[in-house]
Amino acid sequence: MMRLRFAAMVLALAGLTAVFTPGYASADEAAQQGRAVFDAVKGSVITIEAVISVSYGQEEQEDKQEANATVISADGLAVLSLSAIDPASIIQSLGDSAKDVTTKLVSLKMVFAEGNEAPADVVLRDKDLDLAFVRPTAKAAQPLACVSLDSAASAALLDPVVVIGQLGAVAQRSHVAFIDRVEGLVEKPRKFFILGEHRARQVVCSPVFTMDGKFVGIGVMRAVKTDSSAMGDNVLVVVVPGEQIKELVAQVPARPE
Repeated sequence: MMRLRFAAMVLALAGLTAVFTPGYASADEAAQQGRAVFDAVKGSVITIEAVISVSYGQEEQEDKQEANATVISADGLAVLSLSAIDPASIIQSLGDSAKDVTTKLVSLKMVFAEGNEAPADVVLRDKDLDLAFVRPTAKAAQPLACVSLDSAASAALLDPVVVIGQLGAVAQRSHVAFIDRVEGLVEKPRKFFILGEHRARQVVCSPVFTMDGKFVGIGVMRAVKTDSSAMGDNVLVVVVPGEQIKELVAQVPARPE
């Protein structure tokens, strides 16, 4: 869940405004399964608070943004959409009028459900997958709740999935969940899943799980440059599979001693 005005602007322009709600054959059973997943993994979903400097021409301003991240190791390593802390690539994909926009990350911290905060650093970026990996600057005093990437699983077309998020301070950092379905699969050049457009803003930066609690992936923003003037043609929210995230974790540098 990315609480960013940049994301709101991009997705609004992309026309992601459908308001239908999918139906399920056994709503009670799905709700029970969803609650079980929610209880098991909600502690791994945190908030990243970033101060971002945005420059356009001679103008520059700083803005504080928040987005969800998912802790994937007990030392606090977490993953989220790179667009949440470096939105320049998405903004620039809007066309020539935005090509001079640049962004710089001024500060970053992790905010946990209990209200604890920890300064953090970006330890790895992948622009192609729109993924960022962040880690507490100081070693955590005790192991943190995390999602195991060893439980990564795929999902098939029209499979129901559970999406977990965390709200902001106005909601006391409460966690939320909803059930959606896989509406599309892209296999090449890299595999990713597409959920319902009506939930696109909530899916960005949020972890997605199967109904039995296996990790499917993380919601990110995918943008390509096209000749079309229609924003929906070049911006899409997708879910990057957990197996691809696991491969990138191997590239994360070890914490300095």
